[in-house]
Amino acid sequence: MVQFVNCFEVPVGRDDDFLRLWTEVNGYMVTRPGYVNHRLQRSLMPDARYRFVNLAEWRSADDLRAGHDERFRKLATGPAWADFRSTPAMYEIVHSGQRDHTDDD
Repeated sequence: MVQFVNCFEVPVGRDDDFLRLWTEVNGYMVTRPGYVNHRLQRSLMPDARYRFVNLAEWRSADDLRAGHDERFRKLATGPAWADFRSTPAMYEIVHSGQRDHTDDD
């Protein structure tokens, strides 16, 4: 499994515009072979540089690369995206954990 992390700079007041575009792209990506799941997160701090962060899990790096095909590029580029800068990267998990809830009071 690989993690795809994409951090988006979205100007304040443009959330709806961004979400409309992102939803269209995401609707395509979830159909691609190797897609596992995603979480789109919005910052609770309006002055955060990256107001939205998409965390997507893919079966493999090859699947992720194949998913970013010509149709994806057409959906994710163009004048409508001009105000929404993104910083994407692929990651591998090197550590994971969770709290043991058996010790709860």
